[in-house]
Amino acid sequence: MKCRYNPVLLAVIILGLACALWLNWNRHQVEQANNTVEMSMEYEGLRKLAALEGLPEEQVLREFKNAGINSLMVFDTTLERLTKKGEIQTATSEGLRKAASLGADKGVFAAVPASMLEQDAAFIAAGSDPAVLIDVQEDLSLRYGAERVQVVAAEPRILRVTGRTELLPEDKYDEPLGLLQAPLGLPVRDMQRLDAMGFKLIVRPQNYVNVNEEKIDSIFQRIDKAGVKVHALMPCGRETVGYPDKLDYFGKKLRERNMTLVMLEHYTQLRFAKIEGLIALAEANNYNAARSYVIDGLEQKKISVATALHRWALTDEERNIRVNYIRPFYMPVNGQDLMKVNLQYVRDIKASVEARGYAIGEAGVFQGLHTEGYAPYFPAKTAWLPIVFAIVAGAVLYLSQLFNLSGKKELALWAAASVIGCAVLMLGRGLLLRQLLALAAASVFPVLSMSVIMDIWDKNTTNKSGLLKIIWQGIWQLALAIALSLVGAAFLSAILTDSRFLLEIDIYRGVKLTFILPVIFTAILFIKRYDLLQVVGKGLDTLFNKLNSLLDTGLTFKHVAVLFVLLFVMFYFVGRSGHTGGVPVPAIELKMRAFLEQVMYARPREKEFMIGHPAFFLTVLAVYKCAPRWWQFVLICGAVIGQGSLVQTFCHMRTPVMMSFMRAVDGYAVGVIFGVICVVLIGFLSPVFANFKRRYLE
Repeated sequence: MKCRYNPVLLAVIILGLACALWLNWNRHQVEQANNTVEMSMEYEGLRKLAALEGLPEEQVLREFKNAGINSLMVFDTTLERLTKKGEIQTATSEGLRKAASLGADKGVFAAVPASMLEQDAAFIAAGSDPAVLIDVQEDLSLRYGAERVQVVAAEPRILRVTGRTELLPEDKYDEPLGLLQAPLGLPVRDMQRLDAMGFKLIVRPQNYVNVNEEKIDSIFQRIDKAGVKVHALMPCGRETVGYPDKLDYFGKKLRERNMTLVMLEHYTQLRFAKIEGLIALAEANNYNAARSYVIDGLEQKKISVATALHRWALTDEERNIRVNYIRPFYMPVNGQDLMKVNLQYVRDIKASVEARGYAIGEAGVFQGLHTEGYAPYFPAKTAWLPIVFAIVAGAVLYLSQLFNLSGKKELALWAAASVIGCAVLMLGRGLLLRQLLALAAASVFPVLSMSVIMDIWDKNTTNKSGLLKIIWQGIWQLALAIALSLVGAAFLSAILTDSRFLLEIDIYRGVKLTFILPVIFTAILFIKRYDLLQVVGKGLDTLFNKLNSLLDTGLTFKHVAVLFVLLFVMFYFVGRSGHTGGVPVPAIELKMRAFLEQVMYARPREKEFMIGHPAFFLTVLAVYKCAPRWWQFVLICGAVIGQGSLVQTFCHMRTPVMMSFMRAVDGYAVGVIFGVICVVLIGFLSPVFANFKRRYLE
């Protein structure tokens, strides 16, 4: 240790670790304070369910409130919805022309002149509530312009708006909507009624064409007219209100009312649904935002209620979801009617949320520590400086082992890189630098961890160790390796901790590199350390000659087969990382995952307990049985996969830091079991194979 690792750089790493642990503790407190989950459904979805079951709307709303739904999402209303509810009356030019040709009664629209029926248009008159017509006229003028809205009769008052009136099916999301189905504005009476029933409200207005401040103000004027408290807004459609050039103004209006921006997670569970202006609006709202998850409507039609419940059981805890956006099932299950199925579905989701220690209420947000009122969580940049020093020190320690740097050269390299890093961090936002430092921490510290373990292995000089001793050596050495790798994880988590990363507005770049680089760095270190190519100290010419002779090697079928296997392993290994690799998960693995999720605090990663940790135990077996170095080389490259994987877990900043730590602990526990099984099997099978080889092959 004294000759291999510079004590000054080790001291820097220790001081940086103390700062990183403090920042991670602060992050943990921020995450613990954000412990309120909102249970929300669409008001229109419950109206549809009531209609399907033939039940009074208010009864359905009350029952779902009692089951656990505490907020409802209110969309812009439409002429079609208002007509169905009887709040207005509508007719189309086509409908009135047909009525005239058949001699049918036009009712209230008899006053419409025949000359106005030549162009496609919708005609609107008052229904059960005359005040609604006033709101409709305001909304139509804002949406389409006053020139397209005309009063064609005063008594009774009839409005005419020109445009297409064709109705489209619900699943035609990509088609332009006609007048009857296009969004108007927030419905005042619906908001008043839902507020009176005790529901919290999340409004979902759509953007305007040629949006301006007047149109944005109309949204909040409508809320004020309803006289209700709206605590959150969730964008609807392909653009958020205010896009493209009024997002700052819209964000200002949200800040004035302390409204939370609800950001819907993408169906791949990576970042957010494609809504133009969403990130800019979160910035304009000072990151007063909460993450939301919904099961995609088309997917929900294909899965069972049990599968859906399994999704909800993990989403709040593992991905910091704070608005459970629940859609009802519209098909009966096991002979039960829709109300019973959906009420039990909601009750089970609520029970799962509460069982994990969350309260039901308004969606929680990430808030700075010890602040009065809301403020986002952004640590002072100076708190990151010791971590910059420590990560650079770790990188220098690795380079020193490759190039045999003297102590003075190590310190000079460390000082120069640290100064540059700190300057970049302090002068700007430093996002790219922080991501690069996180990548360095995730790539280098698992390798340094294995380097320390190799120091321990180098002290072994005999091949007489028994299986029990080897198993014990594997158990404590793996624990030490994980502890040292978690140092890098602490640095990674600390350098990325702020509201942007916790919300996943910013994300860690280089997830797949984090899997590959530790293996490459460990392979290079092992080859150099044990001179597997027999070129150490012989100059670059010898190395080039070795590589040249290697390239001149004639390929055999064996070489091609081995290369094919390695390429397949690499493809599977990298492709299984992330959410979009495209490599399917076997059914048996899904069952194992479900079992581990039930019995453990946090399901460990398969790369750790099925590949990395068993390979670590087998490396210990190979070392203490003095197996050839090339065998040790292959096994240690497999062992570092586990170390890299547990550090890579912390790259997912949306996952609470304590859960990531417990995932590493659980991975160690299961990995020990798999590792011991591997050692026992190899230990007992090796003599059998040796006897077989001696008798039949030699």
